[in-house]
Amino acid sequence: MLKSWWTAAALAAVLAGVLVAVAPDAPSVRDGDVLRLVGQGGDHRDGPLYFTLEGKPVRGLHPGAVRQMKITVRNPLGFRLSLQRLTAKVSSSSRRGCPANSQNLQVREFSGRLPATVAATGRTELAGSIPIVMPVGASQKCAGARFTITVSGVGHRMNR
Repeated sequence: MLKSWWTAAALAAVLAGVLVAVAPDAPSVRDGDVLRLVGQGGDHRDGPLYFTLEGKPVRGLHPGAVRQMKITVRNPLGFRLSLQRLTAKVSSSSRRGCPANSQNLQVREFSGRLPATVAATGRTELAGSIPIVMPVGASQKCAGARFTITVSGVGHRMNR
């Protein structure tokens, strides 16, 4: 029961931070910028752990396009972190005529292996990526639209 509470708290904290950080009109979502997403993890012994998930925004989406979002994990903590889960979902669209739904954009499962270890005060680019797919049948109004992708992760402190 307590472990599921931590997972729920982690996801809520991440969602709140991500929506502010990557809102479609935010100036931090220009080409070449990096999205910084705060993840949270922990268990009943150690309490919450905060780390950063970074991903490059994907560009050039149009019906039939598939793009890969690479993810980097930054660990500001003084001990190793084990990233256990990584999830993503489409949250919003920049165009009224292009709703953020699975008919217009699909965010698939992370293709890499987890858990992944991140060194104390280290940074690790994860092997694998999150496929972002605009289905062939998506509305033409979605071509070039900007979508908010909410990425969250759960990790825990590694024993020495």
